[in-house]
Amino acid sequence: MRSIIIIFLILFGTNVYSQNKKADSLINLLNLHQKDDTQKVDLFNAIGFEYWITDANQSIIYGQNALQLSHEIGYALGTAKANRIIGVAHWAQGNQNEALRFLINSQKEFQNLNNEKGIANTMLNIGMVYADLKEYDKALYNYNIAIDHFTALDLKSRIATTFTKIGTVYLEKGLFYDAKEYISNALKLHNQDNFTYGIAEAHNRLGILYLNEGEYVQAKYHIERSIATGKQIDDKDGLTSNLIQYGKLLRLENNFEAADIHLELGLNRARENNLKKYELQAYHEYKELRKQQNNFEEALVFYDRYVALRDSIFNTEKSKQIAYLEFENELEKQNQELKFLQDQEKTDTLIKWSLLLGILVVIIAGILILKTIQQKSRKSKDLLEKSNELLQSRATLAKQTIENAHLKEQELKQQLKFKNKELTSYTINFLQKNELLEQLQSTVLLAKKATPKEKDKLINEINKTIRVHQNIDKNWEDFKRFFEEVHIDFYTKLKSKHPSLSANDLKVCSLTRLNLNIKETASILGISPESAKTARYRLRKKLELSQEQEIFTYLLDLEGE
Repeated sequence: MRSIIIIFLILFGTNVYSQNKKADSLINLLNLHQKDDTQKVDLFNAIGFEYWITDANQSIIYGQNALQLSHEIGYALGTAKANRIIGVAHWAQGNQNEALRFLINSQKEFQNLNNEKGIANTMLNIGMVYADLKEYDKALYNYNIAIDHFTALDLKSRIATTFTKIGTVYLEKGLFYDAKEYISNALKLHNQDNFTYGIAEAHNRLGILYLNEGEYVQAKYHIERSIATGKQIDDKDGLTSNLIQYGKLLRLENNFEAADIHLELGLNRARENNLKKYELQAYHEYKELRKQQNNFEEALVFYDRYVALRDSIFNTEKSKQIAYLEFENELEKQNQELKFLQDQEKTDTLIKWSLLLGILVVIIAGILILKTIQQKSRKSKDLLEKSNELLQSRATLAKQTIENAHLKEQELKQQLKFKNKELTSYTINFLQKNELLEQLQSTVLLAKKATPKEKDKLINEINKTIRVHQNIDKNWEDFKRFFEEVHIDFYTKLKSKHPSLSANDLKVCSLTRLNLNIKETASILGISPESAKTARYRLRKKLELSQEQEIFTYLLDLEGE
């Protein structure tokens, strides 16, 4: 009857706390908090902490958010906590190398901050990772250091948690007496602080311990207490373990029906939450149960499942061990490099102090020598005064040189300004000249329709005007000369990079560099605006420009190279 009550509590009682109410409350606060500051980082970390037991994926997500924002705003404490959140979440998922990577980073950051509590917590978490990797000596080493820190800080709850972890290691090693002592002390401390998760965990470990010792009454008490406590916080790992252990207990008491129900519940939970080690335990217990029921056929089925899963887990653990060894080698290499850098830093510091001492000795010796020289001879003082006068005269000369250079620079600027004016004048002259030619062309058209007498007069005037302005090639040569005096090596750079450019292309380039529009360019070249557009289009293709690039910008950048 009692077994049925336990099943009822598991099936219906855990739903009351199936959602993490504290996490929901923190998420509501986060949604209301708009500013990217340290408080927002603390909320991310707090939510990640609440999801440790119930949803490791969510824990990693919130930890990553905290880590990113901490880096952006330079919040060192937030970075340290976020690395710890992510590391423990990876441990919960069985990703031991990732867990170590983040936890070691967290530990270093807490050490830089001289945060003793943070250092102790990361030591405890690192010990948990080593315990899962079955590196028990390293796990105990980290646990004991963590206890020293927690004791100094008088954090009894954290001491109790560490006691449970140490007791679990001894339980794994078959040292039941030592395990019982540590876990019993942990339970007493957790009861004083009323830490629900710690109480559930300690009862679970004691239940397993008493089962291994054959103390079934004690085992039943502790497992039932663990179930009742664990359901309050939706401890998926603990509840799954307790169901299987309780099924084992009922099997040993020959209560086969109740054992079957508990093992089925435990197996289903293990599959749902991907808890392979508990799934393996469930198969083993099912095999033993069917043997006791003389159902050897089903016992063989469960044994086959057990062997297949065991081999899979063994291969996975071996892969993790290999990956861990690689990680350890990498970590050792990094530590050696760090030690080398630290030794190098010490050597550099020693060299710096030696140099400073040497400089100090030289300065003192110089002062003594100077005083000796001053006392011995007045001439030395006169020589020093003359030297100062010489230095002053040199300084005056240097000042005059700088002033002359400044004047030269001003003169060059004036010359450049004058050249720019001349270039502008030539450009305007081009425009005016071509406009005049267009007018003359219109006059010629009018002359064709005039009387013979008027026609002769108009034609004479037109010819006279054209002769005055017909030397356009010379004007272009003058324009080119002034253009190159202002824009030095412009044509040389163009021809060097684009040797296929024609003389007409170079004219279009120079007019474009002066930022003239299509109409002005057409007027100077004596062509229509459409022809000027075509000339620019062909130029763009020769310059191999994309549609987004402007010819003017390209020429400006080329000139600046």
